[in-house]
Amino acid sequence: MKLLEAEKRIRIFAGRKRAFKSRELGRIFEEEGETLRSTLRRLVDAGIVERVARDLYWIDSPSAKGIPAIEELAGALRSGEFNFIGMESAASLWSVISQIPVDRLTVVTTGREGEFKTPFGVIEFIHTASSPSEIIANTVDYPGHGLRLATKDYTVRGLLRARRSVHLIDWEEVEDDD
Repeated sequence: MKLLEAEKRIRIFAGRKRAFKSRELGRIFEEEGETLRSTLRRLVDAGIVERVARDLYWIDSPSAKGIPAIEELAGALRSGEFNFIGMESAASLWSVISQIPVDRLTVVTTGREGEFKTPFGVIEFIHTASSPSEIIANTVDYPGHGLRLATKDYTVRGLLRARRSVHLIDWEEVEDDD
């Protein structure tokens, strides 16, 4: 496919999302196999798309929804799984710890554990064996974001259960119901 036509097709979809697996791009371009790989290489070389992880491509789009890029990537990396902001990232958001993780997002997932370095920061996936109903009951919508957020109580229980560092926890803040 010609580069200009490929870019035009991408821009149509990039208003809705910015992270794409190669099979999704294959459907957009109506290509597969070596033809698709060749088109993707040329798009990356031209700076139209960025390869951010194995089989995951990023298309920067000013018209895309306002979800933080790192959260959109996290959802795409573990698509089909239950994912939520947890552990230290959630503890910081709930002010349970005073440190703010810079360029790092901790995501609890029913999928595989792993760590991904992306242009938007490091995404650390922590596996949970919790059921979908338990996850839904212990997470809340986080407006303007792509992932749900663990409740304050579930965040602290998760840190303790996973034997993560708890020496920075403000236990008075944990007890506060505000």
